[in-house]
Amino acid sequence: MRILVAAFSHIFSEVIGPNGSFTDSRGLTRDTFSIKIELESEKFNFIVLGDWGGLPPPTYTSDLQLNGAKALMEYAKINPPEYVISIGDHFYYNGVETVRDRAWERTFENVYDSQEMMVPWYPTMGNHDWLKLPEGTEGGQKGNGWAQIEYSAHGSGRWTQPDLFFTTEYTTSAGVKVKTILVDTPTLTGEYRDGAPRPLHSDENCEDPYNLDCELRALHPLDVDVAEWAWEWLDQELAKSVDADFLFVTGHYMILDTGGIYDWELFRRMEPLMEQYKVSAFFQGHKHTQEHAVRSPKLVPAGAEESPGTVHFFTTGAGSLYDTESTIFQQLTGGLPGRSGCHPRFEENGNDNSRSVCNYYWATTKKDGDADSGFTSVNVDAERARVRFVTSEKINEDDEFTVGYEFDINPRNVK
Repeated sequence: MRILVAAFSHIFSEVIGPNGSFTDSRGLTRDTFSIKIELESEKFNFIVLGDWGGLPPPTYTSDLQLNGAKALMEYAKINPPEYVISIGDHFYYNGVETVRDRAWERTFENVYDSQEMMVPWYPTMGNHDWLKLPEGTEGGQKGNGWAQIEYSAHGSGRWTQPDLFFTTEYTTSAGVKVKTILVDTPTLTGEYRDGAPRPLHSDENCEDPYNLDCELRALHPLDVDVAEWAWEWLDQELAKSVDADFLFVTGHYMILDTGGIYDWELFRRMEPLMEQYKVSAFFQGHKHTQEHAVRSPKLVPAGAEESPGTVHFFTTGAGSLYDTESTIFQQLTGGLPGRSGCHPRFEENGNDNSRSVCNYYWATTKKDGDADSGFTSVNVDAERARVRFVTSEKINEDDEFTVGYEFDINPRNVK
């Protein structure tokens, strides 16, 4: 399929330039990037794909990645996407070093190589894309997120990442606007070398998960100045999104999964903003699962009355590797991880574990010799945005893919 990739390269040859700037309260100014597209159709599809980064050299791919890619390309023949949102961990385990790494060809270009995949890919990076090895380590490669941004001017040209933080707006012929805000979560909270940011057990301020005075361990932003700029940029970007019928935010790290809070810094700073500005959904990766969760009504700031969450959290990190936690529980108990709200022990509570409400849980696990992975499809029209979790599982012998779950999101009523 290399000829096909080359043939389509001219379509995406234009590198996206800045179309504005934003200055934060401390005086830091950075260019801003917004991609706006007018469609001729009344409805459209897009794909969200996470954690698809194959394996390190010399292998470059995994069975899960290849099976998932095949299922994705078969699905796309029926539901061709306008674009793909890629939410991180694009190259295991240590990212790429330059735009000339063979991984670009072996893990990306030659894997997702059907005609339907020759559309813009809008990436936001994961921890493995930024992963930095200790000084003096011999062999291997050091993750270089900036090389991924630079790659927008190389390869097939479909890789479209103008900055760490940017937005896209797609408007249908019926006037339905879909806005997506793409966020580089490692810049905000680090590459997780000590795990996700979490409370210090000795800090009483942490009894309230929304308390910004709660001291967190393992909070290591890659760039403190850019992170503070990004928090203010995100606030103003959400505030000016009132005309979006569907408003999505995407990032690699999980804010809230079916087990509860995952990254405490992202939760306490992003979740209130997304509730305030009526974000439709947050698409996240990192865990090699497909999950749909909403905030539990019981998870509120100290002293506040119970209220249900309105933002949908879709985890879609099942692109290339087995999920370790789910595999262990599958082997030991034959069931789901005990912390997930979808575990049978929470059924009487409506799958509410007091942190999140679980609507769906599926994971890449080692069972029966299968190597199945998955992705998320979103179909948008004037009535709803239909989110589908799709996997490479074959329920019947002739199946090319399986739709395991679907959920309809209503348009926002904020105009």
